[in-house]
Amino acid sequence: MIQNKDVINCLPLLASVLGDRYGVQVQIGGYEACTNGKIIRIPALPVDCGKTALALAKGYIDHESAHIRHSDFGVIRQPGLDKSTRYLCNAIEDWRVERRISAIYPGCRQNLDWLIRRFFVEEVDTGAGEKSPALAVLSYVLLTVRSWDVAEVNGPRTRTRAQVEEAYPGLAEKLDAVLDRVCHDCPDTAAALEAARELVEIIRAFQPEEPAKGHQGGGGQKQNGKEQGGHQAPTASATKSEEPEKEDRQDPAPNASASAGEDDGGDSATKTEQPVCSALEGEAQQVADTGTGEGGDEAGEGGNGAVDLGAFLDTLDEDSLLRNFGERIAAELADAGASAPAGGGVAVATPGFRVVTELAPEEIERALRCSIALRKRLQGLLQAHELRHVAMGRRGKLDDHKLYRLSSANPRVFRREDNQPGQNSAVHVLLDCSGSMSGVPIQLARQCCYAVAKALEPIKGVNAAVTAFPAITDRGEDGVKPLVRHGEKVTTQFGVEGIGGTPLAPALWYVLQTLYAQKEERKIVILITDGRPDNVPACHTALSRMRALGMEVYGIGIRLPLILTLLPRTSKVIFELSELAPAVFGLLQGALLKGVER
Repeated sequence: MIQNKDVINCLPLLASVLGDRYGVQVQIGGYEACTNGKIIRIPALPVDCGKTALALAKGYIDHESAHIRHSDFGVIRQPGLDKSTRYLCNAIEDWRVERRISAIYPGCRQNLDWLIRRFFVEEVDTGAGEKSPALAVLSYVLLTVRSWDVAEVNGPRTRTRAQVEEAYPGLAEKLDAVLDRVCHDCPDTAAALEAARELVEIIRAFQPEEPAKGHQGGGGQKQNGKEQGGHQAPTASATKSEEPEKEDRQDPAPNASASAGEDDGGDSATKTEQPVCSALEGEAQQVADTGTGEGGDEAGEGGNGAVDLGAFLDTLDEDSLLRNFGERIAAELADAGASAPAGGGVAVATPGFRVVTELAPEEIERALRCSIALRKRLQGLLQAHELRHVAMGRRGKLDDHKLYRLSSANPRVFRREDNQPGQNSAVHVLLDCSGSMSGVPIQLARQCCYAVAKALEPIKGVNAAVTAFPAITDRGEDGVKPLVRHGEKVTTQFGVEGIGGTPLAPALWYVLQTLYAQKEERKIVILITDGRPDNVPACHTALSRMRALGMEVYGIGIRLPLILTLLPRTSKVIFELSELAPAVFGLLQGALLKGVER
C-alpha cells in the first residue's frame, strides 16, 4: 500500500496525482518549467531533489492548473495589449485564479502562501523598486495584490508605497481605489483585464509635480510639498497621514501578481533580476534625463528620479519586466533541474507515436499455444487456492441437506465458508522495442508479450496492460506506446519492430505513474528486454524507487543474460518461445499466489 508520504516525496507520483486531481496533464522532462495552456511541464529534477524543489514543483502545478482551469487565455493573449497592461492583468489574474482553485482544493492554499512568503517577503528587502521610483509603482500594485493572501507582504508593500508617495504624491491613493474594488469583485479574466487597463490609465495620466526650473538638486519638490517642518505634505490629496489608513483597510485582503514583488526582492535570488533591475534603472535614467533635464538629482527628492510615468511605460522593454509568479517558480525549478547530474534527473516518458501492426497469423498461433499453456497452469493453481473450505456448525447458513441431523439432536446443520482472498493485482508488461532488439529478439519478445497478455486477460482479479518503448513524441523526448491500457481488451496489435534507443528509465517512471493510478492493491511489472538500457544508473534508481513503493518487478531476458544485472533475483532468460510459459509461470507463480496466501 503506497502511503501519502511516499507520493509527496516522489516527483513522478506527485505530478501524476496533482494532474489527475486538477484534470490537467503534467509531464516531467527537459530543462524548463512551462505550460502551453493544456499541458504543464516540470523539468527533470534530481531523484533526491529535496522538499524545497518538490514544494516548488507542487506550487507550479497548483498555479498553472489554476490558470488552465479558470483563465480565459483568449482574453489574456488578445492582440493589441500593451506590455504594461498585459503585465498588470497577469498579476491580478494570478491572484484571482489562485483564489478560485484554493476554494475548490484548500490544500493548495498552504503551498501557494508559502511561495508568496518566499518571493514577496523573504526575498524582498532591497531591490529594483528602491532604485527606480517608476518601477516601484508597478511593484506597489503587485505587492498590494499579493498582500491580500499573505499579511506579511504588507511589510514590503508599505515600504514600496512610501517610495511611490515620495516620488509621485497621490498616485498610490488612486491605485488603491481601483485595487480595493478588484479585491472585492473580480469575477473573471475580462474583469482582471479591465482593472489592469484602468490602473495603467491612472499611472500613465499621472504627472509628477514639475520641479521649478532652476531649483533642481532636491530643492524643487521640497518647495511643493515639504517645506514645513520636514513633513512630506504635498498639496495633492494623498498626504502621508492618510496612507496608513488605506493600508490598514487592505491588510486582510487577498491578492495576485507575482512579478512586481520580485522586483523589490532583487536580492532574492533569481539570476535574471539583476539585469532586469539594471535595464529598468537605465530606462528610468533615460526618461529622467529627457524629461527633467540633466541627471544627477534631477526630479525627485533625495535623488529618487521621479520620471514621467507615461514615458516610462512607453519605453518599458518587455524583457526588463519583472517576471510574474509562475515565471518566478519556473526559473527556480529550472535551476533545480540544472543541478542534476547529466542523465540523473527524473524524466518521465509520455505516450507518443510508434508504428504498430497486427501480428502475423503464424505468430498469433504460436503465441496462443504458449498462452493457453500458461493460462491453464496459472488458473489451475489459482483455483486450487481459491477453493472455499466449508465446515458444518451451529452458526452460519442453514444447509437443508443436513436437516436430517436434527432427528438425532445434532445441531450442526449450518454451513460456514472460509472467505479466501481473491486476486487483486495490476500487472503492467513493459516491452523493449529498441534497435538492439531488432530481428529475431523482437519477434520473440512481441509474441511473448501477446502470450502473457492473453494468459492474464481471463484471470479474475488481474488487470493487465502492455506498453512498448521507445516512441516518438512532439517534443522529441522519450516516449512510450501503450499497446493495451489497463481495463482494455487485448487485441492483436502487437506488431512492433526494433528501432531506436533504450530509454528504459523514463519508461519505468511512466509505468510507475500508470500503476499507481490503478485501484488494485498489488502492482506487478514484467519487463521484457534484452537488458541494454541507455542509462543503467537511472534504471537502478527507478527500479529501487518502485520496490520502495511496494511494486514487484520481474524481468524476461530475450536471448541475452544482461537482464540479470538489472533484476538478478527476479528475472529469467529465454531463447525460444517454448521457454516462455515455464519462465513466466515460474515468475508469476510466486507473485500472483503471494496475494492469495496472505
